[in-house]
Amino acid sequence: MARMTAARAAVGILKREGVADAFGVPGAAINPFYAALKASGGIAHTLARHVEGASHMAEGYTRTHPGNIGVCIGTSGPAGTDMI
Repeated sequence: MARMTAARAAVGILKREGVADAFGVPGAAINPFYAALKASGGIAHTLARHVEGASHMAEGYTRTHPGNIGVCIGTSGPAGTDMI
């Protein structure tokens, strides 16, 4: 039986939903997702200085054109709170 990691599945779902760009900050817990993102290709990543900035970048990207899907990627811990 073929096996797929959760990170590869998440990237596949993002691609099927039409995501072309993502914004975020890598961290230890999210590195497998970043590896899957790089391996699959097709989704450009913009590195931010901090997660709050990445969330604003994703929101701005969403608002610039109908159909844009802004995705913010953060690691576990306070990053989720910082994105709110």
